[in-house]
Amino acid sequence: MSLVFIHGRFADSGDWVGAIEEGLAKADNDPLSDIGVTELDYSDVLHDVLASMPERDIEATPRGAGFAHHQRMVRLSMHPFTNRPRSPYDFFPKELVTRFLMSRMPEIQRYRAQPEVRAAVRARCLEQLPKGDLIIVAHSLGAVVAYDLMHFLPKDTHVELLLTIGSPMARRGWRETLSEFRGHFPTGTVSTWVNLVNNGDWVTAGDGIHLWYHQAIDVYASLGMGMHGETHYLASEPAGVAIGAAISRAQVRQQP
Repeated sequence: MSLVFIHGRFADSGDWVGAIEEGLAKADNDPLSDIGVTELDYSDVLHDVLASMPERDIEATPRGAGFAHHQRMVRLSMHPFTNRPRSPYDFFPKELVTRFLMSRMPEIQRYRAQPEVRAAVRARCLEQLPKGDLIIVAHSLGAVVAYDLMHFLPKDTHVELLLTIGSPMARRGWRETLSEFRGHFPTGTVSTWVNLVNNGDWVTAGDGIHLWYHQAIDVYASLGMGMHGETHYLASEPAGVAIGAAISRAQVRQQP
């Protein structure tokens, strides 16, 4: 079992392992032990204006017959966190604000507009991805990268939990960019997907993503106005519940 972190726009992720330990403690779960930790670093590719690789076709992946049932069980375990609280950003023109912010991030614009750049980022991540059973935690732009990555995983890889935090994927621009993946989510390879939203996060604007990506379970936390950092998310109780439960499931499945 390996725990994999996919950073956002920049690779200055802080003590994300320590934050996960804090979240596990808040959820009354055991600390990490005998679990390898890896951070996938794609920042050099993202910020390279010449980066590109040939795009790959999305291959058909096996469907998990029990995925929906599994998600219902996970949703029950996350029930205290599934009600969306009102967000201070509910009174903002969210799409306009997002477009304004992204216009000042040229590397994000390249990633969105050019499939060749997305392919280069994906290839860099696949080079570093451990084999076997994984828990993948992905922050901000890393959530988009992880969603892309799920559709191209090696056949010997199984993701027990995809936990996306601070994801911008509710915004229209990202939904258009990722529309090619609609109907292809590999439910036979990914056991469960939990999306954690801070209602005060300026990137998420307090919005979940389940409406457009129905495989995801949206859960919410009030972590503070403007708080988008990965350590704030990972030190929260809902993150600890999701990660702790995934570790327990993987351990049970690995028993003879």
